Amino acid sequence: MKLSISKNPRRPIAQANRQVRARASVLEVLGNNFTGQSYMATVSVGTPPQDVALAIDTGSSDTWVLSTKTDLCVDKQYQAEEETGCQTPYNPDDSSTYRLAVKNGFHITYGDGSGVDGDYFTDDFTIGDVSIKGLQMGIAQNANLTQGLLGIGYTLNEASNYDDPFTIKDEAFVYPNIIDAMVSQKLISTNAYSLYLDDLDSSSGSIIFGGLDADKFQGQLIEMPVVPRRLPNGTTVYAELGVAMTSFAVSDSVAKTSDTLTTSSFEESVILDSGTALTYLPEVLATAIYTKLNAYDDSWCIYYGCSGLIYADCDIIENSPGLTLDFKFGNSSIIRVPAREMILIPEKLGIDLTGYIPSDISFSNVCILGVMSASEEPYILGETFLRSAYVVYDLKNHLIALAQTNFDSTTSSIIDFEATQTAIPLISGVASVPPITETGTGRPGGKTTTVRSVTSARTRTTSLSTGTATQGPFVTQISSGAVSNTLALDLIELLYVASSTIFALLGGGWLLM
Repeated sequence: MKLSISKNPRRPIAQANRQVRARASVLEVLGNNFTGQSYMATVSVGTPPQDVALAIDTGSSDTWVLSTKTDLCVDKQYQAEEETGCQTPYNPDDSSTYRLAVKNGFHITYGDGSGVDGDYFTDDFTIGDVSIKGLQMGIAQNANLTQGLLGIGYTLNEASNYDDPFTIKDEAFVYPNIIDAMVSQKLISTNAYSLYLDDLDSSSGSIIFGGLDADKFQGQLIEMPVVPRRLPNGTTVYAELGVAMTSFAVSDSVAKTSDTLTTSSFEESVILDSGTALTYLPEVLATAIYTKLNAYDDSWCIYYGCSGLIYADCDIIENSPGLTLDFKFGNSSIIRVPAREMILIPEKLGIDLTGYIPSDISFSNVCILGVMSASEEPYILGETFLRSAYVVYDLKNHLIALAQTNFDSTTSSIIDFEATQTAIPLISGVASVPPITETGTGRPGGKTTTVRSVTSARTRTTSLSTGTATQGPFVTQISSGAVSNTLALDLIELLYVASSTIFALLGGGWLLM
């Protein structure tokens, strides 16, 4: 299943089985504009169907919608305080298939402090050209987010899976989320999907449920295990879509150099989260990156009137066209993020930094660096990283595969996943990525990972130029929203609003201790 999603501007904020044969995959095309916006999918909820725009989020696990009765949708004073309103709310009174599931049972708080309170309900849900019967979702009574989310992470990370001392709910529970429902209703073969965001300025990308697209990446897909979370009692659970990052370097393909900024023993779990705008790395590494790029750290005094951002010289984009930030995973998988994808031009984000640029900054052409420092886990690789990576998430087998993005691809060769597969089809993409010789202090090269091919995978070729598929996948187009102008003080909200990888308040999965 391939879904069409578009990039929608985030509001800047201060910091039952059907007896049918299973389809191989469902596809939707994504539309992207600029960082600071959410990647959106237009879906339909209810009978008759109501169109609702939802942000695609690999870092959370609940699908939830705004209601026509949500406080942010009806309270004008609240809208004025939040400087926003709600987008595409759903009206349960207009749906004959709406059913209340758990009254007052839905509560979630994201890492930036935003959150939602409401009910769990079930209703029919259409995405692409396929319909899910009786999907369980959350519906907001109170919210400070402008649109709902389509959470596609592990069920263990659902907001329902924790004890809430402020409600009458006595015990946590998990329920079949949208990926589980697709599999159980035989819409896709297995609990896996692939994500292609494309570059910063691109107008399209895609997410494929139950398959991958070989035209959307370069070189080989490299598979690695998802890092489980270890609980205090010693058991491990899979709750977050994270992998082991083992090295980081700043390279220049023109100068043919690479300066490794991590030690040979470096290894940190990082979460691949489409719901987070920026990339959050350990403090020591982030500081080394700032030094290497001559960036200006204005994040330390956020509570004293500073912007809370990291600034970089915009001229790097033009003066160093071969500059990349290289993220290494395991022994062989390296994703190279071009400087133009990590150094963000404020005007493209609709951001006015007038009055907030420090007087002692050493460059005049000021941009925003898409890397932030995190004092503790979780470390997150957000949109500024994911646009340069083609990612396959296999939740059934607890695997993730990475390859370098093939920017601006207009064709599609879809590989359908098999229900019986125990590994991701590690196939070749459209081209190989030329190597860069490392000259820094970290470990060079590394053992090449053996690539396995799955010969039973079915391949289909489609063209995305017309927005339709010639065979198999279901395609929906989504238009992008306009970027809103904001004061720099509100910038922190824009850049942190999607930090939904962090567990719901009190943490999903902690009940298993």
